[in-house]
Amino acid sequence: MKKTSIIVLAPVLGSLAIAACTSTTSSPVVACGPDNVATTNWDVVVTTEYEAAWYYASLDPIPLGYYAASVTVAAGSDSTTAPDASGADAVVVATGESAASAVASSVANYFPNGCATASASGNVVTFALNNCTGPFGLVAATGTVAATLTVANNAVQIQLAGNKIAANGATINLATSGTLTQVNGQKTLQATSQTTGTGPDGNSVAHTGTYTLVWPTGTGCATINGTLSGIGSGAYSGTSTQITNYVTCNSKCPQSGTATSSFNGGTATLTFNGTSSAQCTASNGTSASVPLNCR
Repeated sequence: MKKTSIIVLAPVLGSLAIAACTSTTSSPVVACGPDNVATTNWDVVVTTEYEAAWYYASLDPIPLGYYAASVTVAAGSDSTTAPDASGADAVVVATGESAASAVASSVANYFPNGCATASASGNVVTFALNNCTGPFGLVAATGTVAATLTVANNAVQIQLAGNKIAANGATINLATSGTLTQVNGQKTLQATSQTTGTGPDGNSVAHTGTYTLVWPTGTGCATINGTLSGIGSGAYSGTSTQITNYVTCNSKCPQSGTATSSFNGGTATLTFNGTSSAQCTASNGTSASVPLNCR
């Protein structure tokens, strides 16, 4: 009888050991850290990447002259001052209204195939998306995104807002703002985010935090660094995610970088390498490959 009991109990104990460090939700089962920390980490990162894509489409089209006190343009354009003595040039003061017009007219460059429209009203650009592919791996994006632009102190200030925006299985409530500066062709956005929603793996992505988005104009790639906190619930509420040198490009999976979740009792780190999976390593000694929602 004792021998039979050992044979029966062994697989039961083994399954309990696995369950202690894998996901119990609809997310992919990943034996790396406790519960679904690894897939929550990815959901937070990828929804931040989607947020960055909307920032990029709202800011990349803005001409470099908007980061100076005024812009010199051809005579006869929409100028706020008269042409100079030669009649050849006019000087305009960059405004949120004129920035919004520049962004709206460029929408097809960032969301091709007629899937998106953009309209400018004052200093607000409203994007209407219908199953759109966009920058930084953004796919199947549907919903309305409003970008409010203000030009001041040689910078562009922006607010993004939108409720229940769908993107590749995620549902996102955008609540984020930032300040964009440009030096020698490189744009840097300092963003503060309180975006909420559910990531493509089914985990809550509610957070608060800051990050930087840096890109050379027109390259289609950007780097994200930042810290987002207040993530998770239950035993792992208050988890934070540190995103480090995360490189995202148009029509590609994450090229490089890491994302580390720090939770009650340890850490789990995702390392990205340009493929459709990330390597996860956790402080409890477990590791696994995590499938990514990317193209």
